[in-house]
Amino acid sequence: MTSNVSSKAKLDDSNIIVKAEQVNKHFGKLHVLKGIDLEVRKNEVVVIIGPSGSGKSTFLRCINHLEKITSGHIYVNGHMIGYHDRNGRLVEDSEKNIARQRAEIGMVFQRFNLFPHLTAIENIMEAPVRVRRTPVAQAQADAERLLARVGLVDKRDQYPNQLSGGQQQRVAIARALAMKPNLMLFDEPTSALDPEMIGEVLDVMKELAGEMTMIVVSHEMGFARAAANRIVFVDEGQIVEQATPDEFYSNPKQERTRLFLSQILH
Repeated sequence: MTSNVSSKAKLDDSNIIVKAEQVNKHFGKLHVLKGIDLEVRKNEVVVIIGPSGSGKSTFLRCINHLEKITSGHIYVNGHMIGYHDRNGRLVEDSEKNIARQRAEIGMVFQRFNLFPHLTAIENIMEAPVRVRRTPVAQAQADAERLLARVGLVDKRDQYPNQLSGGQQQRVAIARALAMKPNLMLFDEPTSALDPEMIGEVLDVMKELAGEMTMIVVSHEMGFARAAANRIVFVDEGQIVEQATPDEFYSNPKQERTRLFLSQILH
């Protein structure tokens, strides 16, 4: 990616955890993200909704550089993610620096991505011990506390294939929290779950919502209404509208938003 750097490589406002400026993403000829501008402030919960294929998950993956943006800038925790400024041009950062930035960002995926050969508690301990060099005894104590938090103390020694989908996703959330991130990204975390398991995962997320900065891509309108500070509606790679839940549901400004809500709210 080459782009003129119109702003500093470091963002000075410490209350802004994520800042996207004119973010574009192409997959070949397909223009997936079209000039996304978004700010997310400390301890804010932003829920991104929109039809399938609108670019929601792609944008989320760009925030931690799992997808490379084509142009624009994304800052996370005050620093440009994935790139650095070299004489007025953006150059991709080293893998080491990118990994260091990612360590500050927790991400929970649609699929749980747990290590099948590790127990629940071992999955949670793995990254702190290997990446943070946390002493094993401390990592174990932290993991046990997190298992208690997600309601799975009794499952600590079970392997992923012995857990339900909802239990695996709660372990995945605990695993992300074990790195003590100051930003949590959730990419449709309930979409792979059976309906009866969705509530147990959303309950954990609602509890977290008051304590940390979260960006959630979700189709769960009830969760968005209950937990979000702001709802961002994305369609065809653009932000169509953003508002508080009350405003968004009761008085949407854009016709495209009203049409989308009429289709999903019965």
